[in-house]
Amino acid sequence: MIRTTTAALLALLIAAAPLQVSLAQDGEQQAPGAQDAELMEAQQRLQELQRQLGQIQQETFEASDELQEKQRRLEERATAKMEDLGYDPERHYARMQEIYERFDAGDVSEEEQQELAEEFHEAQMQLQQEQQEAMRDDDFRESMERDMREFQEDLLAAMEEDYPETAELMSELEALQQRVQEGMQQQVPEGLE
Repeated sequence: MIRTTTAALLALLIAAAPLQVSLAQDGEQQAPGAQDAELMEAQQRLQELQRQLGQIQQETFEASDELQEKQRRLEERATAKMEDLGYDPERHYARMQEIYERFDAGDVSEEEQQELAEEFHEAQMQLQQEQQEAMRDDDFRESMERDMREFQEDLLAAMEEDYPETAELMSELEALQQRVQEGMQQQVPEGLE
């Protein structure tokens, strides 16, 4: 069972990638409405790029037995560490999978959707607390962080090999993240920063 979602992996990749692209600014001041429209356009493109990179990541991951095996080994190590501490992460994984399958079936009322979403969130939070407890072991944390970085690098390399446009999309994504961040900071009224 693949427990780490591709969206989470993409978030890790994006967070781990240093921002290397800076936008040139021409010094012109624009009207607030134009700035808002540009910011919204940048945010929409950012979402589009995230979806596109997520799809590339998912397809690359699903096509690679080697990457799936590396992820499985990482998950097994984390699970074993949590079990050593007296936790039962398999219970949370199983419940989250049940909820996902229930949603996927499509015959869930709005009220049940809300209840299931809350239950999923609760299981996810409990699992995260257990993972954080496991990561308090410095040796374990350092080893896992090193191996996760290696996994992320391998995944990104495979994405770039299978989809040569990946590097260009990542660069554009980083530039847009910077632009959106700067735009959001400019919208904060003085004194509230």
